[in-house]
Amino acid sequence: MKKGFTLVELIVVVGIICILAGILIASFSGGIESARSAKCLTNMRNLAAACQTYGMANSFYPAAGSFEKIRIDEGTGNARKVFYNHSGWISWNCGQTYDSRPQSHVASSSWFTSCYEEDDERSRFALTNGVLWKYVSANSEVYVCPQHRIVCQEKGANAPVWSYVMNEYFKWDDTLGSRAKSEDEYGREYGNVKNADKRLLFAEIPFVEGLGDIDFSASPGTEHDCTLQYKHDEIIGFNHSAGKAGLCAHVAFADGHAEKIMMPKGGMTIDDARNLTRFLCDGKDYTLENGRFKELK
Repeated sequence: MKKGFTLVELIVVVGIICILAGILIASFSGGIESARSAKCLTNMRNLAAACQTYGMANSFYPAAGSFEKIRIDEGTGNARKVFYNHSGWISWNCGQTYDSRPQSHVASSSWFTSCYEEDDERSRFALTNGVLWKYVSANSEVYVCPQHRIVCQEKGANAPVWSYVMNEYFKWDDTLGSRAKSEDEYGREYGNVKNADKRLLFAEIPFVEGLGDIDFSASPGTEHDCTLQYKHDEIIGFNHSAGKAGLCAHVAFADGHAEKIMMPKGGMTIDDARNLTRFLCDGKDYTLENGRFKELK
């Protein structure tokens, strides 16, 4: 008489295999997400370290955004104002404009570059002409969180060219007309930033659903340049899972270190996120009290 599995036994075995497969898949997925999170935090450390190296070499931190500068040229015998571009950590797209019009105030809002820019040439220019490019060994992967790429792919949106923003405290003026700076203005003096260990340098753009979602329908070039404009209520992104502990934000500080900030277990509102972002950008002490971030005075 031939022996074999009964139908019940076969169903039980298949069920066990499915359960084990589910556990393995969940563990594998969690491992992949953890690896992406670790890579993101490493990126921020590398950007902060690049700022330190740039600061030591130039006596100033990189500017959070590009701006127009003015110098007096006396080489022709007649003193005259000459305008030129001073790139931020990521450049705007001025191209060779100043070469052909050095005596003209030509700064333009059309030069702002979104991290979702569709034009590869413009995006490439923004990265490679930013002052940190050579300090990160010309590695474009340093500028973007790998998890952010995945989110964009899932939403059918453009993958970002960078997903980090720099605190506007580091010499950024959001009024275009005043972006013509004098010769002696470059950026924040290196080594002379108050509360450097608490002063935010870099943060991520928010992309987690429910807390400051990115508007993926926004026209390229109109959203998300390279600066965290916290005075206009922009917020840091709590984009990564920390397992059962919940969501966390990756941030880097002016002294060069990077860390995770956990979202309160009960969640947080947009106002909570704005308050925390302001505390970080201003280098203020804060505490978590009853699930809310509050300034320590």
